[in-house]
Amino acid sequence: MRLTDYFRLGFAGVKAHKKRAFTVVIIVGLLFSVITAGAFILQGLENIALETMLAPTNGKVLVMSSVDTKICGDNCDIAAEVVEIKKNIERYDGKIIPTTISQTADGMFYKAEEKVFSSEANNTTDVTQVIVPLGTAANLASIEMQERDAEVADKLATTQEVREKTLGKVVENEAGEKYYIAEILPSGVYANNLSFMNIGQGGNPLDLILGQIRTGVSQNFITKSAKTEPEEDESDMGQSSGFIAMEDIDAEAMGMVFVQFEDVKAAYNYYQDKANYCSETDRIFNMCGKDYKYQVVSAVSDPIMTYENLQNVWLVFRIVAAVLTVIALIIAISTYGRLIGKDMKIIALYHALGANGRQIRLVYLTYLLMLSIMAVGFAIVVGLALAAVLSLVNMTNLTQVFTLGFGIETESVWLVGWNNLVLGIAGVMIFAAVIAIVLGNGNFTSKELAKKMK
Repeated sequence: MRLTDYFRLGFAGVKAHKKRAFTVVIIVGLLFSVITAGAFILQGLENIALETMLAPTNGKVLVMSSVDTKICGDNCDIAAEVVEIKKNIERYDGKIIPTTISQTADGMFYKAEEKVFSSEANNTTDVTQVIVPLGTAANLASIEMQERDAEVADKLATTQEVREKTLGKVVENEAGEKYYIAEILPSGVYANNLSFMNIGQGGNPLDLILGQIRTGVSQNFITKSAKTEPEEDESDMGQSSGFIAMEDIDAEAMGMVFVQFEDVKAAYNYYQDKANYCSETDRIFNMCGKDYKYQVVSAVSDPIMTYENLQNVWLVFRIVAAVLTVIALIIAISTYGRLIGKDMKIIALYHALGANGRQIRLVYLTYLLMLSIMAVGFAIVVGLALAAVLSLVNMTNLTQVFTLGFGIETESVWLVGWNNLVLGIAGVMIFAAVIAIVLGNGNFTSKELAKKMK
């Protein structure tokens, strides 16, 4: 038989058992749709959260690795420890970013000697250009922020006000110093995570995921120093006034090394190194491992901890998905077996027409594969629909919590992201069809068929 014959006969089998065929498609498809919907939603939230955190650095992860002086002790050789940090960074293919620290009246700022932000040096003004989180931008512009216990509407209004008055503008603080705000970094403004509890909406199942997304703390960065000299104040006996920063300090002299990784997974692998890793709980109770020596934190928001937390969520999800998959697999195989068992007369007709056992097996394998593909397609469509509906229902809450959590402008948050787990479902359904054929092998031989037809 030609390939087209197998498809034609397989489709004929679907039509012949239309009711039972579509029953298995719907039942198995609904079970798998729970998995696909969960995978789409979880991956969608992970994607949008990490993309938000990494947007200022073009998808790369900027990390601060520093000597933990509590572990190193009073006689710590900072220079030697920095050398060890650098060696460890090289092992994980990180790119060391030479950085200096500038202590000003407005706080501590970092200056990277290489370009790490997409919006660096976009202005032509002579004032200091900075890239900072929303709270720092408000301070530099002398805008008063709302307290954390203020009404959600007031906090949203303040967030919008700060962005409108500072982003891409020259601002002046109370001391008369001017800054150009090149970009506002995502950082914890009114929330430490993205749980709906932060906007007074409790009990939402999405909080199981959103509560694991850490907003983190972004550092302040100077990307271009002012070129103007301090002005002389004649009314103050010739003393100069204006912005005067203290002498910049090499970050490495303070036991700190900035490093850039290509993606969050690479940064996470470095963070997991035994010399760098200590969980928050272990740190609180001073129970870090014996090899732990260095603190590793994200310099912009907190993609590393968010990634780690979501890996734990994925682990739980995969366990649940595995249980549902086994149930769906049992249902599919048993139903496929019954479909073959009811076709003894048709199988006998195939033999009478000259088809051998191998050809008949291929016909039924094609038939069952069609059912499997239909079930997977149904699961994907239903899963996408559930994720889309959940996005629409929670769009306002999602937009608000992202805005309050990161202090950035958010238009819409869609809970749809592709995950290869969906391909795994397709593989399971193909496996079900093959197993059903193997288990029903006796139905396709003329000898066994004769016994059953008696």
